[in-house]
Amino acid sequence: MKYSLFRSRSGYASLLFTDYSIQYLELKSEDPLVVHDFGEHFLPEGIIVNGRIQDYDKLSLILDECIQEWSLKRKKIRFVIPDSFIVVKKVEVPADILEDEIKGYLYLELGNSIHLPFEDPIFDIHVIRRTLESRDVYLFAAPESVVQDYSQVLEQHKLPPAAADVSPLCLFRLRQRLNKTKNESSLLIQANMKSVTFSIFEQDELLMMRSLPVETSMKEWDCQYLSSSGDYFTLTPKSQSPEEALTVYDDSLREIERVMNFYQYTLNEGNRKIEKVYTAGDHPYLKDLSARIADAAAVPVSLSLTDTIYTSESEALPGKFDVLLGLALKEVQ
Repeated sequence: MKYSLFRSRSGYASLLFTDYSIQYLELKSEDPLVVHDFGEHFLPEGIIVNGRIQDYDKLSLILDECIQEWSLKRKKIRFVIPDSFIVVKKVEVPADILEDEIKGYLYLELGNSIHLPFEDPIFDIHVIRRTLESRDVYLFAAPESVVQDYSQVLEQHKLPPAAADVSPLCLFRLRQRLNKTKNESSLLIQANMKSVTFSIFEQDELLMMRSLPVETSMKEWDCQYLSSSGDYFTLTPKSQSPEEALTVYDDSLREIERVMNFYQYTLNEGNRKIEKVYTAGDHPYLKDLSARIADAAAVPVSLSLTDTIYTSESEALPGKFDVLLGLALKEVQ
C-alpha cells in the first residue's frame, strides 16, 4: 500500500456499530498517521441485538445526532460487519479458473462443495497459494441481509457506503502500518462487552475467525463520557467488583485451549503451534482480562497495539478505536 504525505481523507469516515455503541473515526493523514477526529455514542439496549438492527427508528434518530455532532453529512462511509456473522473458509479452486472468474465459480459451488450457515451470502476472497493443479482461496462470507441492513440505514441518511470490512483484518492492517507484524502463528483475542472473537493468523493470513457471545446486561454498567469534549465514554459496573464483572468470560477462557489445539492438530497435524497471543477490544478491564488469558494460553500474551496515535489536536486516541483506525486505512476501490 502506498502512502503520500498528508493525503486528503476528508471525503471518508469510518463507523463501527455494536450492540451498545456507535464509534466514529476520520483520518487527517495516513503518513504520518494522524487522526482528524473521533467519537462514540452510547446505544440503549434493544436497538441492536447480537449485531442485528432491531429498532430502526431509534437508531435513525441517534444516527441523526451523530451526523450533526461528527459533521458526517454526505461523507462516504466505511463500516465493520459484526463479527458474529463472519465465516472464514479455505476453499480449493481448480487452476484453470481464471482470477476474475473465481467469485462466479464459488457462487456456483454454494450448497454443493461449499456450505455456509446462511443463505444469500455476500463474500470476498483472498488467493493465498497456487499450484499447477489448483489454487487455495480464503473466502470471507456474511449474510447479505445483515450487510444490506447497515448499508440501507446509511443510505437513508445520505451516507453512501464505500466499503465493509472484518474487525480482525482491520487490526492486522493497522499492525502492518505500524510495522508490528511478525512471521509467526498468532491468536488474536478481541474482548468486547458483548462478545469475544478469536482469530488465528499465520504470517499475514487470517486462517480462522470465531465469535462467541458474552452474557452482559448493559443496564448493570454506568456509562460516563470522559474527555473534555465528551468524545467517548467508559463503563464501570454499578455493583460488581472488576473480578466479578470478568466472570462472564470464564467460558471464553476455556475456549482458548480448544482454538489453539484446532490450529495445532486440525490445521497442522501437530507440526505447528500458536506462538503468541494478542489481545484487543473495548472492554474497560482489558488489561486484567489479558492477565487471565495469559494464564489460560500458556504462551506470551501482549496487547495487539501499544503505539499511541494522536489527533491533530495532540489528543491521544483511546485503544478502543484501534479497529476503526485500521478500517480507515482500507483502500476503497
